[in-house]
Amino acid sequence: LKTIKPISKELIKTDCLELNEIIKSIQNCDKLINEISNTLSDSPPVNINKGNSISSEFSSELMELRSLSKNNKDFLDQMLKEQSEATNIPSLKISSNNVFGYYIEVRNTHREKVPEDWIRKQTLVNAERYITEELKEYESKILGAEQKIMELELMLYDQLLDFCQSFIRVIQNNSKLIAELDCLLSFSVLAISKNYVKPIIDDSLDIEIINGKHPVIESQLPIDKPFIPNSIHLNSKNQQIIMITGPNMSGKSAILRQTAIICLLAQIGCFVPAEKLRMGIIDKIFTRVGASDNISMGESTFMVEMNETALILNNISDRSLILLDEIGRGTSTYDGISIAWAITEYLHDHKSKPKTLFATHYHELNQMEESFDRIKNFNVSIKEENNQILFLRNLVPGSSEHSFGIHVAKMAGMPKNVLDKANEMLKQLELSRSSKELVINKISPQLDFFNISDPLLDDLKKEIKELNLDELTPIEALLKLNELKRKINK
Repeated sequence: LKTIKPISKELIKTDCLELNEIIKSIQNCDKLINEISNTLSDSPPVNINKGNSISSEFSSELMELRSLSKNNKDFLDQMLKEQSEATNIPSLKISSNNVFGYYIEVRNTHREKVPEDWIRKQTLVNAERYITEELKEYESKILGAEQKIMELELMLYDQLLDFCQSFIRVIQNNSKLIAELDCLLSFSVLAISKNYVKPIIDDSLDIEIINGKHPVIESQLPIDKPFIPNSIHLNSKNQQIIMITGPNMSGKSAILRQTAIICLLAQIGCFVPAEKLRMGIIDKIFTRVGASDNISMGESTFMVEMNETALILNNISDRSLILLDEIGRGTSTYDGISIAWAITEYLHDHKSKPKTLFATHYHELNQMEESFDRIKNFNVSIKEENNQILFLRNLVPGSSEHSFGIHVAKMAGMPKNVLDKANEMLKQLELSRSSKELVINKISPQLDFFNISDPLLDDLKKEIKELNLDELTPIEALLKLNELKRKINK
């Protein structure tokens, strides 16, 4: 509350009308500041129950109790001196025990000098122990001081809270205004220090980002590794859906995320990390990125993925932005491609024509560009030399035919024999796929079936071709048929 004054005093000097309106709306809290300052101690604990929360100067009773609690030895020494002088007994001693608390001990040699109003409590070999009304009263004060201090502090604190009640609206209003100033300051510091640009917001359904950057990744990169910016153009006329392919670790997901962050920053009133941004208002940003599961609810990663995708497809509008990352990877390849194809076609044909970025490793989906007007293929480029790949991080038109997963496994430190086996299997699978093109129904641009060879089916086909039916007995034929069936069911 004290800090509000210097903030207001400093900002009132500006010529900015918006800032002046905020400053003028801040309300005075001097009464509350004074009450809190006077009531609370300079360094109060986090919890009121820890004590020393209320200033001793605020309450004379509290000051007396604290003095009693802290200075009881001095008080007892003073009492001992006074009693020794009054009774002319030089060897008096004040002590305490758990049986009857504080007492005055007198040696037997001075027993005759003990006043009549002292009450004897215990007889020892060489001394007598007495109590007095003054001593018992002081004992009661000492023993109850801590409890009374706590009760008094709580009472005074409650009184302070009651006083604060009338300032709740003022505090909330000031907090909201200071939060706005803090947010605007963060925006301005970020925009100035990073050279962000002012977005252009219009009534269109377009998103045009020129050389956009991911603000978090850019800030984390070393100085000698500049962030590679990328441009994104989405509209409902000719580039509604962008299919992004490219190797693992090339930056596909970063492009999706930076697009969402740039659009979000623009709509909350912040400058953006790009050379230019022109966009219409977005009502929803839908994302299906990352893998997760919900084991406790019996939902697999793929089920969660499908639930989230269904939520997207059932709530889109013409002002929605959809970001899909690797849809369908949680199931078999053929199922995954089929689902990804069907989802993309649904988004393309939907009356709302929502703007969509779809990152995928299913290179078969690149064929959709030929059959659907508003689907365009892009890929994150790389450079391959001597069986090594260099990530260029640059989004360019066209499709990518390879994922380079084995290269990434090598970068991760996978054992050489695993990499060699993976390369061997990859060559076998590529050879076995004599035709991997999707067969598309010429009447309807929908996926009909896949003409992709399966290694198991090829083995069965070869085995059946080599059978000589003329030499097989009926029993042998049945056994062979049973054997083939078992291979299929494995």
